[in-house]
Amino acid sequence: MRINIGSLVGQQGSSLTVERELPGDFLNDVPEVRKVVSPLEVQVEVSNTGEGFRVTGNLRLKAVLICTRCLREFTGELSTEIEEEYRRTPVTDFDHNGEDFFPEDDIPLVDGDEIDLTDLIRDSMLVSIPMKVVCDESCPGLCPTCGAVLAEESCDCDAQDIDIRLAPLKALLKTQERRKDNGSTKEKTFKSEN
Repeated sequence: MRINIGSLVGQQGSSLTVERELPGDFLNDVPEVRKVVSPLEVQVEVSNTGEGFRVTGNLRLKAVLICTRCLREFTGELSTEIEEEYRRTPVTDFDHNGEDFFPEDDIPLVDGDEIDLTDLIRDSMLVSIPMKVVCDESCPGLCPTCGAVLAEESCDCDAQDIDIRLAPLKALLKTQERRKDNGSTKEKTFKSEN
């Protein structure tokens, strides 16, 4: 998405607002996203700060997502806010010898009288996807034994109240109890002799 900022050049403090709908198909390659079902709504404001141009705004779209707990599909909204500073010329700095150098993480540049927001929009939307997508905060997920979707049905599996990572310790505890019942371990008591 490119925005013409010709009307803002030389007008410090002026701004313009842009609203557009763009395709959000680039999110279809993300594992948590099954399918994008609405256009990407972009609302941005570009302001001339005197030193450059500040872009702020909101991005929003609807997509069919996959819940990481129950693995069911659901339609949800992905949204994020953006803020970025653009400059007409690169920001220069001086090294210890007094020579110009350009920092690697420099501020993005204006291309003529246009600002290209494509990378900013794509990166911001990708970051807006949560690490764990859930259909509902109270989603109980799947039964770890039979795989039943616990929000839709109950199962007859024993409720395991132990973390699966601790299962080897539980087996060790059962082995120790068995030995104790068979008399293979003897309890020792220590008494002080006075």
